Amino acid sequence: MAVSLLSFFVFNALPGNPAEVILGLDADQSAIENLERELNLDKPVVLRYFFWIGNLLKGNLGYSTGYKKPVTQVIISSLPPTISITLLSVLLTTVISFPLGIISARKHNKWLDYLITGISQIGLIIPGFWLGILFLLVFSVRLHLLPSGGYVPMTVDVVKWLKSIILPAFSLAIISSSVLIRMIRSSIIENMNEDYARTATGKGVSQRRVFNKHILKNAMIPVLSIFGLQVASILAGTIIIESVFSIPGMGRLLLYSVQRRDLPVVQGVVIWIAVITILINFIMDMVHMAIDPRIR
Repeated sequence: MAVSLLSFFVFNALPGNPAEVILGLDADQSAIENLERELNLDKPVVLRYFFWIGNLLKGNLGYSTGYKKPVTQVIISSLPPTISITLLSVLLTTVISFPLGIISARKHNKWLDYLITGISQIGLIIPGFWLGILFLLVFSVRLHLLPSGGYVPMTVDVVKWLKSIILPAFSLAIISSSVLIRMIRSSIIENMNEDYARTATGKGVSQRRVFNKHILKNAMIPVLSIFGLQVASILAGTIIIESVFSIPGMGRLLLYSVQRRDLPVVQGVVIWIAVITILINFIMDMVHMAIDPRIR
């Protein structure tokens, strides 16, 4: 509810008449008035909100004035690139962050720990879009190994599909992995110093068993909360990274719609991102409950 209020009233509070922006400054006044009636712009903003929320509850996000078709169709057609980048980035984040975070904790205060934490610190301060531009210069312009932009659907060619999304996905994965590595490291070290770990070791239980069965399981509970936030951050980051790599996904759609003042599409994209973020947090809560029965 709060997201719908913000997305509607913030965009409707922008200066200018959306009908004039859509038709142009030289448009006939009667055409502008007809479009205002079609978009319900001639009605009070509160009444327009209730019309919009009523259609939203029915699954109707409105009609795109820029694409001349329902918003739902516009968003669905832009989903595959964004979903592909997000899923691959989440996979890369998992593969990178968890092993390195565990190694860094096990090698605490040794050269390997310093190396991993140093690299993760660099990843924290580099913006994702700058990293994407750097990858373009190295792998596309210099080495000619990967395409510099565009998107190839998986149904057309799997190899070309992977090549088209690997750089943007890796750009986002490095940033999110840097956050998770430090979180995993600190959580494991904290649990290694707990009384239960020392007691189990003192009773003769092997360190490997104590680590795998007790320390690692307890350390992952707070990490999962951060992991869920990073997944949502990756999803939001695709909006910018798609522009860097000229990928026709949700990011390109959102920027185009903002420039054209296509408010139904902008509101639809914001609602979609909010729903996915809530769903991710819900899944993380379920995983929490499965790992730690005390949360139930």
